[in-house]
Amino acid sequence: MNYLLKRLAVLLLTLLAASALIFGALEWLPGNAAQLIMGPEAPPEAVAALARQLGLDQPAWSRYLGWLAGLLRGDLGLSYAYGTPVADLILDRLALTLPLALLAMSMTVVLALGAGWWAASQQGRAGDHLVMGLTQLGLAVPSFWLGMLLVLLFAVKLQWVDAGGFPGWTEDLGGGFWPGLRALLLPAAALAVVQAAILARIARSALLDIAREDFMRSARAKGLSRRAALWRHGLRHAAIPLLTLGGLQFANLLAGTIVIENVFTLPGLGRLMAQAIANRDLIVVRNGVMGLAALVLLLNFTIDLLHGWIDPRLRTRAEAEAEEGA
Repeated sequence: MNYLLKRLAVLLLTLLAASALIFGALEWLPGNAAQLIMGPEAPPEAVAALARQLGLDQPAWSRYLGWLAGLLRGDLGLSYAYGTPVADLILDRLALTLPLALLAMSMTVVLALGAGWWAASQQGRAGDHLVMGLTQLGLAVPSFWLGMLLVLLFAVKLQWVDAGGFPGWTEDLGGGFWPGLRALLLPAAALAVVQAAILARIARSALLDIAREDFMRSARAKGLSRRAALWRHGLRHAAIPLLTLGGLQFANLLAGTIVIENVFTLPGLGRLMAQAIANRDLIVVRNGVMGLAALVLLLNFTIDLLHGWIDPRLRTRAEAEAEEGA
């Protein structure tokens, strides 16, 4: 219980620090949202009136506290550019961005674990060198460039999928689950390749370390091949470092959606953020970035809890530290 409370306190403090950092960073940006909305030829009186209407004439600390109160109530305000509730805009776009990130993460895990396990089981052989070479290539390829190559190959030349766009998750809009999933395959693959290259190298190193443990030698002595022993016993014991890195990679995937969604013209949160930045719709940018930060922090919180469940020594150590502090 002490372990859970400690991690929850860290989560809340980190969320508060992230909100202050995001608000402060956007406050320091040059320019005026009211001036941008009204246009460069607008009279100063009209700009000042719009600034008062948007609350931009309030002190920064007052607007920050008001924003925090709105976050707690679920009221994120109205978009400067669209005139609609920011919460509705973000939730609507998350319906695409979250499935895209989860699909890319699923591809990352499958590719990375398979490649890392195969490389570790073939240590020093041709299969190991091939996997390491491919991962080195994956690290060098930007996701947006790979996305354009995938579009040229599968959409333009082979014409297996559309070059971009998203039909929606419902049949009312001409889409559905399978058409929507099909539209996300190429962008998810473009996001997954780089992350899978990183995770595969870490998985290989972790499995090679585990292969030297006594219990792995016992498994080999009982007749299991190196490949089977790593599959049955090695992957489970490599879970903690892979979980930690996987959480960090999910944050990279969410950040990567901003570029990929623009490459594939997907109406997700990343594309909304890019449009909001261009329009200086700071209230959308602020809440969108805060939403992404909250998702990443909640994922890391979940991973911390999984660490405590997988390795009870972490819980015991945290509880001992809490008792010493008391």
